[in-house]
Amino acid sequence: MEKKRKIKKIVRKISFAEAEEADDLYWAGTSVKERLNTLIELRKIFSGDLAKGKHRIAKVVSKYNFHEERD
Repeated sequence: MEKKRKIKKIVRKISFAEAEEADDLYWAGTSVKERLNTLIELRKIFSGDLAKGKHRIAKVVSKYNFHEERD
């Protein structure tokens, strides 16, 4: 006897272009803070620093006068 699933199986076949468009729409709808936090988490995962507890990303703030030339 087959057990009834609580969650439906959903499979959609789409093209790569459609998947890219869906990704772009998703990320366009997120805040800058959410995107930055996701980027930081991905960097930790792929660099292996998550397990080591090391963090190489630093916040850099440059202060300047809007009416003066910047470097």
